Amino acid sequence: MIVSCAHNAVSISEEPIIEEKIKVYHLISMHPAMNITISIDDNKIYGKSAINDYWANCKIEGEGISIDMIKTTRKTDNAEKRRVEGDYLSILQTAYSIKIDGNKLIIYTRFIDEPLIYEEIEY
Repeated sequence: MIVSCAHNAVSISEEPIIEEKIKVYHLISMHPAMNITISIDDNKIYGKSAINDYWANCKIEGEGISIDMIKTTRKTDNAEKRRVEGDYLSILQTAYSIKIDGNKLIIYTRFIDEPLIYEEIEY
């Protein structure tokens, strides 16, 4: 909203605010029941792993991606969820390529042969 005053006259101009929603993707290629998510915004990745929230700075150039050290909150859970979370974050840390294909986000890593495949969550 812009408000300008000229002597006793006041005019109000409504400018539309265009807000781009940050996409959230759900991991479907491994452990889909764990509800692992990822979002990418302004050279940062973040999401929910099996137990904790995670985040890291990243650098994206074309289809190339490099991810700085991934940080997490410090919650704990059962051994299976801890194993899944450790595996996922170790794999994601080695990402080198990223692409979007329709509503799918595909991340290629050096840790495993198959890419991490995520599907956009529609709100």
